[in-house]
Amino acid sequence: MPRSDAPSLPEALVDDPLLTPEDVSVILGGVPPGPLKRWRTQRTGPVVLHIGRHVRYRRSAVEAWLLEKDREAVTWMVS
Repeated sequence: MPRSDAPSLPEALVDDPLLTPEDVSVILGGVPPGPLKRWRTQRTGPVVLHIGRHVRYRRSAVEAWLLEKDREAVTWMVS
C-alpha cells in the first residue's frame, strides 16, 4: 500500500519512462551499441541522461530525435 505522505511523480514523468541503450536499440530497429555510444560522445543522437554509471534516455527525447531525423529526410528529398 503506498504511503499517503509520499510525494507522487508528476504525470509527465510517469508517461515518459527511462530507456536503456538496449531499449533504444530496439526502438531504432536494431541499431547496434557502437553507433549509440558514438552518437552520445559526439552529441548527435538523442539526449542522454547519466545516472551514476548508467546511461538512460527519456522516451520523449528518442521520439523527438526521430521526428527531427524525419524532417531532415523530407528536406533532403525535396531539395
